Amino acid sequence: MMDVLILAGGKGTRLAELTLETPKGLARIGDRPILWHIMQIFARQGHRRFILCVGYEGHQIGAWFEQNPEPGWDVVISNAGVEATKSERVRKALEHVRSDRFWLSYGDDLSDVDLARVDAMARATGSVVTLTAVQPFSPFGVMNLDAAGRVRGFSEKSRMAEWINGGFMSVSTEIANYLPLGELEKEVFEALVADGRLDACRHEGFWKAMNTHKEYLELNEMQRRGERHWIPGLADAVERIHGATSP
Repeated sequence: MMDVLILAGGKGTRLAELTLETPKGLARIGDRPILWHIMQIFARQGHRRFILCVGYEGHQIGAWFEQNPEPGWDVVISNAGVEATKSERVRKALEHVRSDRFWLSYGDDLSDVDLARVDAMARATGSVVTLTAVQPFSPFGVMNLDAAGRVRGFSEKSRMAEWINGGFMSVSTEIANYLPLGELEKEVFEALVADGRLDACRHEGFWKAMNTHKEYLELNEMQRRGERHWIPGLADAVERIHGATSP
């Protein structure tokens, strides 16, 4: 089993009043913080040792998990300071890592990602980082135009053609050699690309970030309806149940 590092040090300024005095990781989906939901994704697939890379109001995160322990979970708090970069947070957290590879996740993404598939690719290629690539839905409706500019129809929130980093990264401890170069998604990843040590595993299932208040409301509405699509295997299970009960 692999250790799980979760980046939970940001201030979450785009969530407005939700994070004025509370860290983004404690923003609730239902009656549990988003951090707990992310950790469930890993725990349900066998990874239960967590290193939470905190910063802004990090003591609140530590206190919440002390007061709400989960059986079988080992939760370690790593605090590199409020102004630390992501690379600095990972460098600090590496002091606690016990496995040769570890999971690195952002503290605001939910997905039904198959972690074993991502890590299998990482070990087969020998990458330093294998990230999960996703195609998010566009927040805008799209117009279909002909050559003359006439509108032929509309497509509501279709998937984007481009792939983005959805997080859920299988990372080798070799990354310690790259972290001093600069910020994680810039200098570090660019150096890995130059060395041929960065891969992406395409994920076409559910993925959703919670960066804005609108996305926070959408995730809570999913939770209210019992549509927790970020639970691995849930969508297939629901489909099987519906198929078995359909006339």
